[in-house]
Amino acid sequence: MYHDSINLKNLNKEYKGSSPELILRMTIEEMFKNKIAYVCSFGTESAVILHMISQIDSNFPVILINTNFLFKETIEYKNHLLQKLKLKNCKEIFPNNSDLVKNDKYGDLWKSNPDLCCNIRKVIPLKKELRNYQAWISGRKSFHKGERKLLKIFEVLNQKVVVNPLAFVNKSFIDSYFDFHKISKHPLFTKGYLSIGCINCTIKSSNVNDPRSGRWTNNIKTECGIHYSYKK
Repeated sequence: MYHDSINLKNLNKEYKGSSPELILRMTIEEMFKNKIAYVCSFGTESAVILHMISQIDSNFPVILINTNFLFKETIEYKNHLLQKLKLKNCKEIFPNNSDLVKNDKYGDLWKSNPDLCCNIRKVIPLKKELRNYQAWISGRKSFHKGERKLLKIFEVLNQKVVVNPLAFVNKSFIDSYFDFHKISKHPLFTKGYLSIGCINCTIKSSNVNDPRSGRWTNNIKTECGIHYSYKK
């Protein structure tokens, strides 16, 4: 549980104009020392925060939620980035087998109930893993629009502080960061995938101005659920 003395309103006001690097350093080294982790998808823009973290603490905990439906290119990219950035503390978490047997025995739940599929493959495993932390870092950005349009740097969700160091950056910042630091892009990015999740629910983005336009197409669903309050 996050510390009651943390005033999110003041924090958001104080750090609104700060660089992502400063926000990360402050939360990692001071505010949540040893009680914060980066929940990383190893998607198209994940390398930005990973690189920043590598400049702060190579042993900082990075969590990948492996749904068992990730693209092989995502796993390869993860291995490449961890080696290149010399990050030593990445943990993959997986859905509970009993939940899969009970709810998704044939691996096709995503067709009939994508919300439940995400819940058992992403939300529940992450909830269990975050028990040891007061806060976690997310790579969400307001320029991705949708539910992320009103994003703040610091939020509280399910009694944890969520830190969004890239909340107010734009696409130009992301592109420039990759170029300046000579970081390789996700292998699927050049093929038109601007946002990458699971194989079954990700296609090439249909709108270059909407990176998430290739996620859960033909469905009102826009988020996997890890950024929502847990259902009672």
